[in-house]
Amino acid sequence: MAPLPVFELDLLRTLVCIAEEESFTRAAERVGRTQSAVTLQVQKLEAMVGHSLLTRSKGSPVALTASGRVLLEHARAMLKLNEEAFGAVASDIAPASLRMGISSYYAPLLQRAVEEMRVAYPNVMFEVIRGRTCQFLPQLKEGVFDLAVGEGGVEPRDWPVTEVWRSPLRWITSATQDIHLRDPLPLSTWPSCPWRPPWMDDCFWRSAALRALSDAGRAYRIVVVADTFEEYFAPVIHGQAVAVSPDIMLPEGVRVVADDEGPTRLPDTRLIILKSPSATQPLTDAVANLVLAHVSAA
Repeated sequence: MAPLPVFELDLLRTLVCIAEEESFTRAAERVGRTQSAVTLQVQKLEAMVGHSLLTRSKGSPVALTASGRVLLEHARAMLKLNEEAFGAVASDIAPASLRMGISSYYAPLLQRAVEEMRVAYPNVMFEVIRGRTCQFLPQLKEGVFDLAVGEGGVEPRDWPVTEVWRSPLRWITSATQDIHLRDPLPLSTWPSCPWRPPWMDDCFWRSAALRALSDAGRAYRIVVVADTFEEYFAPVIHGQAVAVSPDIMLPEGVRVVADDEGPTRLPDTRLIILKSPSATQPLTDAVANLVLAHVSAA
């Protein structure tokens, strides 16, 4: 007799979120995935059990079928058992607290991992601070933070890092206007970083864009300097400038410039994990591995 398939907890967690939110969109926000990824997860579950689990009709909330309601009860029980197992193992090794800095831009991508670590280690007080990576790292070196998750290219030389995710920086233009074809190219940029640590020349995204354009001999002019993502993307949405960004978590009203129409190629950006030399172990390693697993699976 062939062994039965094994349910993945991530799939069951998504089903529970859909049942509670009655919406794919809100469930996707809770689990830190795109709506299309959540749809694929549901399809995978339905293929495993051989039944439809949800009913969808335009203008009505998402509802569970009879099979969906049965699986929902078991899903909640399995997730609870998973939490209890983690808590039982972690309770003896976990310190009282862990302080973690995460990049504001990547915070939505990391939200599911943050929620999971709070569940996995209920006896630990997690302090999660959002901000700029260049602000965290000097404090990480001084032991103020145990762990930091942020952009690569900001870390001190020879500092050990774990790469979580890598993607090319892309030119981002208006969804309705071809701003990227203008000459000179109008840019929205970050300010020359006032928080940069002594080992860092400038904001990575800013310097990558300006260096790539200069190397390609492409004329440009900076029309907006912004220090929040809303201000950074606003001129792009309104057809006043282009910007650079990874092609994830982009706001409505913008699009990625295709390689064959872009001003010039840009380098990769990375998401990395860094640990303080004084961080209490083994919890810090366990949380770092949890973040790595969740982002890799996203």
